[in-house]
Amino acid sequence: MRSGAYERLLDILGVAAGAAFGLIAVVTSWDVIVRSLGGGTLNGLAEIVEYVLFAATFLAAPWLLRQNGHVRVDFLVNTLPSALRHPLRRATDALGLAVCLTLLFFAALVTYRSWAGHNTVLKTVVFPEWWLYAVIVVSMALLALEFARRLVLGEDGVVPAPDL
Repeated sequence: MRSGAYERLLDILGVAAGAAFGLIAVVTSWDVIVRSLGGGTLNGLAEIVEYVLFAATFLAAPWLLRQNGHVRVDFLVNTLPSALRHPLRRATDALGLAVCLTLLFFAALVTYRSWAGHNTVLKTVVFPEWWLYAVIVVSMALLALEFARRLVLGEDGVVPAPDL
């Protein structure tokens, strides 16, 4: 059983992403039905869907990694002797941590520059551009934390449930 704030945060992000995908399906279907019946379209809906898909995908990634629900290509790993599997998984977690920290650094830099430059997304929906980049910063920070957690805890970072 997970009870920490970190685990709750990841669970909230996972549920929020699922809710966002469901809401997108409902609102897009509603828009298609209304247009088919001769009504108008929801102005800016396509843009909003793009941004929500972007944010939900990035913010759900740490939750998926925590659940081991991410895409894994294990056919090579599974052919290795068990003595080599663990070090290879640890190496890939270390590589994942390095990649996430690198992306975190550059995303933070871009986010700051966008914020400092007062850049704005000017489409049907208008908002500060740094909001988009901040999603990447949060996602990469949480992914880096998850990879670090997996390195510290070992095999896939799976924590056994306490006996009750």
